[in-house]
Amino acid sequence: MIDPIAMNANKTSLDNADLLASPEIANGARPRQVRVARFISNILAPTTISVPMILLVAFYQASNAGHALGYAGLTLFFLSIGPFLYIVLNVRLGKLSDVDVSKLTERIGPFIFALLSVCVGWFVLILTHAPNVLITVVSMTAISGLIMMITTLWWKISIHASSLAGAATVLTVLYGAIMLPSFILLALVCWSRVVLRRHTVAQVIAGSLLSIVLATVILKLRGV
Repeated sequence: MIDPIAMNANKTSLDNADLLASPEIANGARPRQVRVARFISNILAPTTISVPMILLVAFYQASNAGHALGYAGLTLFFLSIGPFLYIVLNVRLGKLSDVDVSKLTERIGPFIFALLSVCVGWFVLILTHAPNVLITVVSMTAISGLIMMITTLWWKISIHASSLAGAATVLTVLYGAIMLPSFILLALVCWSRVVLRRHTVAQVIAGSLLSIVLATVILKLRGV
């Protein structure tokens, strides 16, 4: 007879063994610290944070809730869902090592696909007369993505930090000081990426500053 208690104990032991053998632990981080960092990194991933961000942007000064939801869904498809499905498919096919695309040498393909997807989305939003603020955010994403793709040819700048910094900046500009606490989430995701040794301190700071400056300038130029 299979003993479920023994099975759970064995699974826990294996999980702990995997955690203890991880490079984060090997480089001095504590197991609990790594678990927290992984949780934060997962829930504040670019695809995850894009959902509330795009919804809030779509509803900014929206006169029709149905139109706002429709444009939000359209934007998310080209901005996040399509590129994420591309990554998941390639992970399953063994062409990418993980959904974070941790290896620098694997990043160009996903970047190119994401940029093409964003550009197609930009044209669709223009053709369908989407709100100016959504078109502006998509334009900002395309420019930021291009800069990061060029940078990633030799340096692994943080996409997690860049995405959250851009979202926090856009929402703060649109909705005011009530959105300033979102920068606390930026600090948390930067911490998590460094603890997990996915990036250096310089890489998360560079990713954050790039999006903060870019978002501020583009929103100002577009008169948002």
